[in-house]
Amino acid sequence: MSRTTALQLIAAVITIAVLAVLHQGLDWFLSKASTDFMVGVMVGMFLVLLVWIYEDRKERRSRAVDGSGSAEQQGARHTIDL
Repeated sequence: MSRTTALQLIAAVITIAVLAVLHQGLDWFLSKASTDFMVGVMVGMFLVLLVWIYEDRKERRSRAVDGSGSAEQQGARHTIDL
């Protein structure tokens, strides 16, 4: 077995362990939370997604008008910062 394969297997095991811990923690947290809280979280996530889509489309339109390559790199930096 090559070194790359071994590292990928180790990364997969660590990822599965982290996801299992997150699943247990979120299950405990959400069982304690009220319905109003969960509805508020869902509405907040939906609004953030709408703003993100709006800003991304606005950025793409401005990039299409400018046509410069540096704007594409700047857009990628803004997405990473977000």
